[in-house]
Amino acid sequence: MNTLTRLPLLATLALLAACPQLSAASAASPQVPSSAVEATGTPTKAEPAPALVTPDALAHLPGVGLAEGVSQITGTAVSPLLGVSAVGAWKYFATEEALRSRLPWYCHPGVWGSCFVMLGLCFLKDFLGAAAPPLVKKPLDFIELFEDKASALVASTAFVPLVAVAMAQMNAIPVQPEEAAHHAAAITQTAQMGFATLPVPGPALAATDLTWVKTALYIPVGFAIFVVVWLSSHAINVLIALSPFGIVDAALKVVKLGVLGLITASAFIHPALGLLVCLLVIVPACFIAGPAFRLMVFGNVFGLDLLLARKAAPTDVAEGVRAFNSSRIGGTPARTYGRLGRNAQGAAVFRYRPWLILPTRETAVAATPQPDGVAQGLIYPSLTRDDGSGKAKTSFVLLPRYRDCVTRITEHFGITKVTDSTLLRGFKAMRNWLVEALSFGRSPVPLPASGRQ
Repeated sequence: MNTLTRLPLLATLALLAACPQLSAASAASPQVPSSAVEATGTPTKAEPAPALVTPDALAHLPGVGLAEGVSQITGTAVSPLLGVSAVGAWKYFATEEALRSRLPWYCHPGVWGSCFVMLGLCFLKDFLGAAAPPLVKKPLDFIELFEDKASALVASTAFVPLVAVAMAQMNAIPVQPEEAAHHAAAITQTAQMGFATLPVPGPALAATDLTWVKTALYIPVGFAIFVVVWLSSHAINVLIALSPFGIVDAALKVVKLGVLGLITASAFIHPALGLLVCLLVIVPACFIAGPAFRLMVFGNVFGLDLLLARKAAPTDVAEGVRAFNSSRIGGTPARTYGRLGRNAQGAAVFRYRPWLILPTRETAVAATPQPDGVAQGLIYPSLTRDDGSGKAKTSFVLLPRYRDCVTRITEHFGITKVTDSTLLRGFKAMRNWLVEALSFGRSPVPLPASGRQ
């Protein structure tokens, strides 16, 4: 696992370790009650503060607030549209009517109501699309794929920071005896409204409680948790869009909803249990962030080519075909997006940008068995090579835009063997069977005339 994928895991562990120290530092600030100094100027012993044992205040201690915030971020990352709309609706109905105007944007009925309508359309697509052929359902799956990206973008920029700020404010428990009643009311009000609410004004948010330090820590860590969990969840959406089998789509949907239901149920049972379940999701997500990111790019590029019906220009092949490598090439991991072409010496090379933004790297394809064939696919072509046993193994997956460029590709790379992919062979076999069974387009076979007896 490289350094980039370790950062969210290390940041999460640092957040869990730093929360008790920050909360202790907030509570340790020296406080001198004004009522303790009499007219003579001699300090007197301060009277004990009244006991504050309200259930809401005790239920939102620093550790509990941190656990609830992590659960909200993790659950929303699994399904951004469902997570944001469910949290918004729950906060709306759990908040007193007089305080609903203080709730953030996603708690407005128009927002979460529209989100639920979109979720209903997605459910109808899955329910009715189960009986539809893949060529009808798959474009809708790719549209849902881009909807998930848009929902994640909105949630990561306009939802996660609000949750992180509310987590920091919830940890700012005041210790002023003369203002204890006021502060307890503020905590109770915030607890009733839930996380991601507007700041509650008053001395509870004084600078001495280190709220700004915790806010500066929680926002990047919360964003990192959201990103790594969403990448893993989005990988399931990509597999659903690419899978031609309805039973596989249904199984993947059940897995995703099961994880979301487990996070939600555990958080309702106890915040500590919810945090434990979230860690069991976050830690594996950090390890598979790299492959999940490459799979996300794969689904995004393929989806745009299919939905926009892109066609390759005549000069695209000469500049290098856009492709994904099917297996590791040197230090290049599998499913990396780049261009396959030739260098000045005529050798085949694969050029790519790590994480799409780092400087371009070049890998010589000569270090691996060279592609020696082109497989024409129903949706996309691919370059194949002999695995040593006489079977063709996919070496590079080309984009759908190159479906009609097989001839130019073979000429550019000097390939003479052209075959049909497994899916295309199956499609042709099914078509031939239907033609033979129903005699579509076939002329009648004349029978020999029988002689008269």
